Amino acid sequence: MPRRRSRVDNLVFLPWWLNGSLAIISVAVLAKPLPLLAAVAFVFFVVMAVLSALRATLNSQMLERQTGLDSLRELPWKQFENLLGEAYRRHGYQVTETLGGGADGGVDLVLRRDGKVTLVQCKRWRGKPVQVAVVRELYGVLMDRRADAAKLVATTSFTPNAVAFARGKPIELVDSAALLGLLRGVQTSGNIAAHKIPKHAGVIEALACPQCGAKMVLREARRGGHAGQAFWGCSRYPGCRGIRAC
Repeated sequence: MPRRRSRVDNLVFLPWWLNGSLAIISVAVLAKPLPLLAAVAFVFFVVMAVLSALRATLNSQMLERQTGLDSLRELPWKQFENLLGEAYRRHGYQVTETLGGGADGGVDLVLRRDGKVTLVQCKRWRGKPVQVAVVRELYGVLMDRRADAAKLVATTSFTPNAVAFARGKPIELVDSAALLGLLRGVQTSGNIAAHKIPKHAGVIEALACPQCGAKMVLREARRGGHAGQAFWGCSRYPGCRGIRAC
């Protein structure tokens, strides 16, 4: 079960230079009145700085190694969250990791930028689309915490009901295609090749029917071998039966 953050966790999650600054400050403040305590505090914060730097390096390397959805789905849940945290840092956010503790309402990351707070929930799933109940729950947490927005990031797709519920609300649904686009945008290694990302990544609303050019609507197969799977269908159905895969 996910655990709560400890005080040591809080320090390790800080940028290394902040821990380095705390080491210097502890010496400046405590050296004369409490020299032994100053020495202990200095060593402690230096160790925290080293751990912070090591953690940041490992997360950066992990992001650069990713090649696609298969490699993402192989990551342990916490490493997947760490990777997303690194990606959002590269996108200019200040990132706080919550370790998924129960008191956080399922929120895995908290993003801050331009004075706004965005809650992030991560779903490292295989095959199964994210149901509307998950989006409703995140929306409840968003309202309860009075955040500005929320992101639900998944390695799969979202059901039509989930997409419909999020529409018009400050919730961004980041599906597998958009996730790959997000990572590739900040990855310097180029291991996530452009041809591996569906062309509709990040521009879902702009999808056009391949047969008539009308707007596409996210639907869910009701029967047959693909029952339960999401797909894009023409908004003019049944007059037009054009489809696109998600």
